Amino acid sequence: MKLHIGIDDTDSPKGMCTTYIGALLYRELSRLGEPLDLPRLIRLNPNVPYKTRGNGAVAMTFEVEEELIPEIKDIVLFYVNQLADLEDENTNPGVVFLEGEIPEELREFSLRALREHVTVEEAEEAARRAGAEYFKFKLGRGIVGALAAIAYPFKHFTYELLAYRKPENWGTPRKVDRESVFEMDRLFYPFTYDNVDPYKRSVLIAPHGKDPVLVGIRGIDAGKVLQAFEIVRFEEPVALYQLYRTNQGTDDHLTFKKIGELKPYDSAVVRGIVVKPYWEKGRHVFFELEDETGRIRVAAFEPTKKFRNFVRKLLPGDEIIAAGGVKEHDGVLTLNLEKFYPVKLAPKIEYRKPKCPSCGGTMKSKGDYLKCKKCGHRMPKKLIPVEMPRDLEKKIYEVPPDARKHISRPLVLPGGEDKILEALIGMHKTVPSSR
Repeated sequence: MKLHIGIDDTDSPKGMCTTYIGALLYRELSRLGEPLDLPRLIRLNPNVPYKTRGNGAVAMTFEVEEELIPEIKDIVLFYVNQLADLEDENTNPGVVFLEGEIPEELREFSLRALREHVTVEEAEEAARRAGAEYFKFKLGRGIVGALAAIAYPFKHFTYELLAYRKPENWGTPRKVDRESVFEMDRLFYPFTYDNVDPYKRSVLIAPHGKDPVLVGIRGIDAGKVLQAFEIVRFEEPVALYQLYRTNQGTDDHLTFKKIGELKPYDSAVVRGIVVKPYWEKGRHVFFELEDETGRIRVAAFEPTKKFRNFVRKLLPGDEIIAAGGVKEHDGVLTLNLEKFYPVKLAPKIEYRKPKCPSCGGTMKSKGDYLKCKKCGHRMPKKLIPVEMPRDLEKKIYEVPPDARKHISRPLVLPGGEDKILEALIGMHKTVPSSR
C-alpha cells in the first residue's frame, strides 16, 4: 500500500525546522516501509503573511504493509507533537496522510497553494474529497502545506542537501569554514547555485537563525550536490544530513496575468508600460506599470541592493515584462519585483543650448534669452532636443542571490529565462500606449 505523508508549519523564528523533523522521520519510517522517492521539500506561496521563514512543507511516500499504517501514523504524530515549536503562537502544525494514488484534483489544489492564498477550510474540504486523513495542532494551518506537498506535480525540480546541527549547538554561531564554501562554489557552480554572494563575498548556504540547519546546498544534479557537500569543512559536528527533491529554483510560482487581475498574495508575470518617473522612499525604489486592464505600483525594495540601479534607469513609456509577488505595502497593492525585461525602450531626450551662430561659442541662459559667453550675441531661448543612448540592455535583470526567493529560478540555470520569454512571445502580444 502506498502511504503519502505531509507535514508543515512546525517551525518558528525561535527555532525548529520542518525539514529536520522530515529527515528524522524519513530515517525512522524507512525501517517500516520502502521509500519510493527522496523526501520532498515543497516551497509554497512566498507572499502569504503568516509564513514561517521559507514557507516550506515536507512530504514523503512509502510502500508499506497495511497493518503497519496505524503504527506509522502514531510515530509521525508523536514526532510532530514532541519537536514542533508549539509554544509560538504563529506555529500551527498540520499532518496529512493519504493512502493509494493521488487524485488529479489534489494536484490542482497543490498549485493553488503555491500561487494563491488558500484557507484552512479549503484544505479540509480538499482533503475530505481526496479521502485524506488530516490532523491539526492548534489552528492547524499547516494542513494547507502538508496536503499541497503530498500532491505537488513536479514538472521541474532541483535538489537541496540539508545538514543539521547537534541540539547542543542550536542557537550558537555556525562554524562553517568560509574559504571551503568558496572553493566548493568554484568547483561546482552552476550545478550548485546561490552558495555565495560574489559581490558581498558572503556565504549563503548557512542560515543565521536558531533552527537546526547547519547548511543547505542547492543544485540541479543530485550527485554533484553530494560531492559539493564533501568539499565543505565544518568546525562543529554534523548530526545528520538529508537530500531533498524540491521545487526550489523552478519559478513554478509565477503565472501570467493582466494587471487588472492581480490580487494580494499572487505571484505573477505581467507586461505593461512604465507610466511615470520612479520615486524613492526609505531606500526602496518605486514606479508604476500599466496595461489595458489597470495600473499597479512596482517596487525594488532595499534588500535588492544594486538591482535597484537598473530599475532607476527605466523611463516613462518603456515597455517591460515584470515578475514578482503581489502584496500590500503602505496600504497600496504592490508588485515586489524579482525580474524584469525591457521589451521596448522609449527615447531618452535631453534639451541642450545651441552653439552661438555668430562665433560658435557657448551660450549662457539669461532668463528668456541666451547670450554668448564669447562674443555677447543674444538670441531667443530655444533648446535643441538630443536623443541620448539608453543604459539598459534588452536582457533579463534579476535580484541578487541573497534577495532571491527560494522558489525563484536564477538566470544561471537552464530555463531561468523561460517565464519571461513565454510572456514575450506568448499570451500578452499587444500592449496599449501609455495614457
